[in-house]
Amino acid sequence: MQQINLRTLHSLKDYTNPELKLLASVAPARPFRTGDHLCREGEFGSSAFLIAIGRVAVTCTTPEGSRVLATLDAGAIVGQMALIDHAPRTASVVAVEPTVALELTREVFEQQLRASSPLALRFQEQIAIAGIRQLRIATKRLVQLRTQPIQPSGPTERQRSQWMTLQASLTDWDVDPATPVQDPAPANSGAPSRNP
Repeated sequence: MQQINLRTLHSLKDYTNPELKLLASVAPARPFRTGDHLCREGEFGSSAFLIAIGRVAVTCTTPEGSRVLATLDAGAIVGQMALIDHAPRTASVVAVEPTVALELTREVFEQQLRASSPLALRFQEQIAIAGIRQLRIATKRLVQLRTQPIQPSGPTERQRSQWMTLQASLTDWDVDPATPVQDPAPANSGAPSRNP
């Protein structure tokens, strides 16, 4: 297996040397061949992965088949919801080239939290930041989709595909993009409507 220099990974740039040493000791490196799954959609997960070397694709199943939601490089953290949520995974992660990932299990994460480990607190922060980013992106997509005209014959294939991607990304955060947004302004209040 290739030598891993955690210091070069963008997601760990602010970690101290003791934190990196602790991470290396509690999250063993696992090699994945091209096509190997780090995790599978629908399965209950119990670990997160830090991509140390290589690249992975995040995919989800739609009525039209498998759809790539994102391609992530070294430094990305995937599957982190499994550290705090006991729900089935909402996407699969597949190596698109030979990949090495550090696997942090929920059990180890919870032990580190109980010990008030700075490593666990940093991972907790990264989970929150990833969630905020994901919700921001999903909000932009939702606004774009809600403002696109739908043909009398129904949504286009592209629009359906975009809705499926949006639904998959929001499912992790218990947000349903199909639920209508209620305009809190009374009908004749003069306040602008937030609904497109």
